[in-house]
Amino acid sequence: MARFVLGLRLMAQRDNRHPDVLLRLSQLSRQELLPLLGDPVLRNAFEDDLTKLENGRPDCLGLADLVARLPLAPDGLGPCERIATPHVRPWPEHGPAWLWTEMNPADRVPGELSARLRRLYDGSIEGGPTADPVIPTPDMCRQLSRGADLLTRLLPQVGPSVLGHVSVVGFTRGESADGPLQSLSGGDPLPSAILMAPERLTDPWTAAETLLHEGVHLKLFDALRSGALLRTADVSVPIPWRQTPWRLVRVLVALHFYVHMLLFQEAARHADPTLRAEFGDPPSGEIVDEVSPDTEAAHNGTYGTSLERARYLAGYVLSLPEDRLTADGRRFLHWLLDALRLVHEDSGIMPPTGVAGMIPARPPATSEETPVRRTAHAMARPLPEQGELLVVNTDTAAMHWLNARSWLIYSLCDGRDGGAVAAEYGRRSGAGDAARDHVAVCISELTAVGLLE
Repeated sequence: MARFVLGLRLMAQRDNRHPDVLLRLSQLSRQELLPLLGDPVLRNAFEDDLTKLENGRPDCLGLADLVARLPLAPDGLGPCERIATPHVRPWPEHGPAWLWTEMNPADRVPGELSARLRRLYDGSIEGGPTADPVIPTPDMCRQLSRGADLLTRLLPQVGPSVLGHVSVVGFTRGESADGPLQSLSGGDPLPSAILMAPERLTDPWTAAETLLHEGVHLKLFDALRSGALLRTADVSVPIPWRQTPWRLVRVLVALHFYVHMLLFQEAARHADPTLRAEFGDPPSGEIVDEVSPDTEAAHNGTYGTSLERARYLAGYVLSLPEDRLTADGRRFLHWLLDALRLVHEDSGIMPPTGVAGMIPARPPATSEETPVRRTAHAMARPLPEQGELLVVNTDTAAMHWLNARSWLIYSLCDGRDGGAVAAEYGRRSGAGDAARDHVAVCISELTAVGLLE
C-alpha cells in the first residue's frame, strides 16, 4: 500500500495531463484503493509507468489517461470487477477478490478496458482460440469458495495472507510447453490474477492447494516489487528436472513455493477430524508436475517430490557467493530453511548463519564535522506498525525501505554534523559504543542512493 501511494504521488509530479486524478487516487483509504490498483488492467498500467520512470521516460505514462476515463464511484468495486456479470466475491472476508464471469462492459466502463483485459489475458497463457475464459457455473463458484474455506481453516495464518494478494480468479483451458494448463498466477502480464482449469475444483483439497500454490506466487510477486532480494538476478541455474535453465529469481520463487507445499502436505496429514468429516480425506500421495523428458531427473528417476526439489534449490542458493543476495534475501532464505526444517527435520540443508543485523567492524566513515542533511528530492511514507519508513528518490524513482534504525538516523540528518547525529542517535537508541558505527554505515548507504547529502 505504501508503494502504491508513493508511486501515485511520484507519477502525479511527472504527469502534466491528469496529476489531479493521480493525487486523488493516492489519498484514498486502503479499502478504496485496493480494488482499484488490484485491478489487472490498472495494476499493469501502474507497474508499467513505474518502470518508465525508473528508466527516465516520464513523457509516456499511461495510468492517468486510463483512470481519467473511468467512473471511480465509491462502491468498492474495481473497473474490471464492475463489468463481471454476475458479480461474485469468493472469499469476501479475506479480501476484495472477484470471479471472472461474463465480462459485459455495456455502458459501465469504456469498451477499451474490456479489450485491454482480454489482451492481458491472451498474453498470459498459451493455447490460442481454445483457451477462451470458461464462464463458471454457480456450482463452480461454490466449489472455489469451499476450497478457500478449507485453505484458511487448515492454515489459518498463511491461507488468509495469500488470498489477500489475489484480485481475480478465472477459469480456462489451454496447453503449455509442459502439457495441459493446470493453473497459473499472473505476474507482469496479468497482475494479481489466478487462472485455473475447471478440473481443479473437483476435489476441495486440490482447489485449496491450487489457491495456495498460485496465491503464494502472487504474494512473492508483490514482495519482489516492494524490495530487493537479489543483487545479481541474471544468473543461469541448471535445473535437473527441466531442460531449460532458470534465472536466479525463478529459483527463489520455486523454493518459496515448494516449502509452502511441504507445509500444506504436513498440515493435511494432521488435519483434524472436523475438517476430514466436512471435506473428505486429503489425497494420500503428493502430486507434482512431471519432470521434463530427456533430463537428468527423467533418466535417474529423481526430483519427483517437493522435498527433493526444495533441497536442490536451497543447496544451490546456499552455495552462491554471499554478495549475490541482499541482506533481506539472506534473511528470506534463512526463514524458508527454518520452515523447511520444521516440517522435515531430515531436510539435510544447513541454514545460513550470521545473516541478520550485520555491521562491518570498520565501516566507511563520514567526517564527524561534516554537516549532513536529507535531500529535497525525496518523498516518504511512515509505516510505524512495521517500524519502517518508505522513501522514494524522486529523481531516480527508486524506493528504499528504512528499518527503525535507519529511519531514526535519517530523521536526525537535518543539517547537523555527523558527530551530533551519532550522539543524538546513541542517546535515543541506547546503542552505546556501536552508535558511531551504526550512523556511519547508514549515512554512507543513504548518501550513495541520493537520499542524503
